[in-house]
Amino acid sequence: MKVLLIGGNPAALSAASAIRREHADWEICVYEKDKFVSYGACGIPYYVSDKVKSLDNLITLTKDDLEKKRKIPVFINHEVISVDFQKKKCAIYDKDSDKSFYSKYDYLVIATGAIAKLVKGLDIDHPRVFKVHTLYDAKRLKNFLKSHQIKSVVIIGGGYIGLEMLEAYLAYSIEGSNITVISPQLVFNSESQDYIINVAEKYRINLMLNQRVKSLDRISEEKIKVNFQDGKSMNTDLVQISIGVVPNTDIFKNSQLKLLPNGAIITDEFMRTNIPNVYAAGDCVASYHNILEKPVFIPLAPTANKQGRIAGSHIAGTPDLDPFSGVYGTAIFKVLDLYCGRTGITLEEAKELGYQADYVLIENNEIAHYYPGATKMSVLLVFCTKTHRLLGAEITAPSPMGAKKIDTLATALACKMTIRDLQKLDLAYAPPFSSVWDPILIAANIARKKCT
Repeated sequence: MKVLLIGGNPAALSAASAIRREHADWEICVYEKDKFVSYGACGIPYYVSDKVKSLDNLITLTKDDLEKKRKIPVFINHEVISVDFQKKKCAIYDKDSDKSFYSKYDYLVIATGAIAKLVKGLDIDHPRVFKVHTLYDAKRLKNFLKSHQIKSVVIIGGGYIGLEMLEAYLAYSIEGSNITVISPQLVFNSESQDYIINVAEKYRINLMLNQRVKSLDRISEEKIKVNFQDGKSMNTDLVQISIGVVPNTDIFKNSQLKLLPNGAIITDEFMRTNIPNVYAAGDCVASYHNILEKPVFIPLAPTANKQGRIAGSHIAGTPDLDPFSGVYGTAIFKVLDLYCGRTGITLEEAKELGYQADYVLIENNEIAHYYPGATKMSVLLVFCTKTHRLLGAEITAPSPMGAKKIDTLATALACKMTIRDLQKLDLAYAPPFSSVWDPILIAANIARKKCT
């Protein structure tokens, strides 16, 4: 059998590894359009800030590792430019030789990932306008910051990357008052957002919420004009565009491959597409959301790895293979001194689904109040007052340990636990780790009072 895999990052490589474990004699070809493979894009903000010194540290497996240790041939700088599903062949462009060729397959795995979203008006060609999505983006930005004196920065977008990059700019001695985040809202759309606003204010970061950028204009090689939809504008030394990502599936938009309106590929629980012998995994795929009960586009690294492994194992015929179990949208991120987590759905989403939904938000000491360094954390729970079912949660905390409590709540969602079930949890306690009443239990006790 011959298996072609489009993409050289976690989803594709997990699939290729699963196939190789079962079939030493199968022909496997991984085609990656860029130079880098098997890297962690989540580490980019910390590379730019210089907490991670070398770009190589973000790479899990090199091309040589994959070929010598795992016996997986990887072709870098090879872009799949079209796929003929009827004839089961791909057209591939070799950037190094400037030549194109065709390659047939028995099985195809599409793992093309996602690309940075860009809208009209922001797509100007300027040396001081940056995206922060690939290792190329990261290297270009870090080199620029190290070689130029930057006094002001505008970040367009209040999502994970936009907020995680704040400390990177502060690391280059840019005053917080000269760093501006422009976004309709931040990651949270609940009262949890206030904790992010508070930590931003602590560092004097300028947050412009409920605001959108209409366009960018070149003033000079050193200056950019940022134009808002309300007619106002401001000038800055550097712009970072982080308004989200979209599935990298343009080459399939006029094919018979089933896609969501945004281009995310629809698969079944074994990562099979609607086309025989064609699988898809990773950030180009729509994942089934277990609470929303529909496919959604939530591109996250753990999901990509799981999906790739399942796709490869199913192709290889691995016995007793469990299907992909869906997602709950669990995520964790850092904003300056604040550690945040989320899982499940929001109050608004719960009401739209028809739940008799309510929420509680509590503040409590993350650890015992008398233990040195004790500070407050928050827990927000979304639940159905009629069935008592937990539907979602958000956490903000002063340490990674506090934010990682979100995993307890993600597990509770997976087990379809109720508020009453949460109250019964036997959670660990010692003064350096928690208050005697864990904040999750306190939130559950208060939520129970709202349940009918």
